[in-house]
Amino acid sequence: MIFIGLDVSKISTALSIEKNGKTKLFNYTTKKLNNCWIKDTDLFINYRHIEYKYTSEKEYSKKELIKLVEFDEITDLIINDIFNNVKVLDSIKIAIEGYSYQSKGDIFDLIEFTTLLKHKLIHKLSGYSSVHILSPHTLKSETCKMIYKPRIETKGKRVIKTIFHFESPNGKEATKWDKWNMFQAFVDSDLKLELKDWCKEYEKEITKNKDVPKPLDDIIDAIFLKEIIKKI
Repeated sequence: MIFIGLDVSKISTALSIEKNGKTKLFNYTTKKLNNCWIKDTDLFINYRHIEYKYTSEKEYSKKELIKLVEFDEITDLIINDIFNNVKVLDSIKIAIEGYSYQSKGDIFDLIEFTTLLKHKLIHKLSGYSSVHILSPHTLKSETCKMIYKPRIETKGKRVIKTIFHFESPNGKEATKWDKWNMFQAFVDSDLKLELKDWCKEYEKEITKNKDVPKPLDDIIDAIFLKEIIKKI
């Protein structure tokens, strides 16, 4: 069985493929390849630089058509990387993160891009494979359950109820996690990945930033999506 995690974004899609116990990571980014975070992690992540030209087009109809062509080309790039690493008849389980309606940027562009990618995946996969769409809440809560032991609370006198609280070490409820909580869970995990070891080594430098640097946040989500799909 091959496991794939896919965190879809118009500007930074992350892909994690595990085959025969080995994981390959890909990122499709609008950032320049001389970006410091990309340069520091290009030994662990296969980067594909992408560029959008539709944004410079003023005429509405032309802009929308150019955008669709560019989305088609970039989703083809992602599909090709997947099927260059797996065979069509392989048994594959894919987890894709669903939409977060708090996403920054144009949510309609994201929906258009993601729908195109999903359509291509579903039509190319064999009957031995399956695609699962996981909500952002599920990604966060299942990651928490995977990495941290629950805080157990008992209530009641006559009837004792046991309540399991899934939260970060500092007490933040899993469904309310942000990108920093996901990063910390990645560092705290027992995953055998060179990227994790690098993040652990440079944790102090990384956490000086206001936000988790891209593409680390997206790659981490893709890795955990891949880990979660193993249990489904």
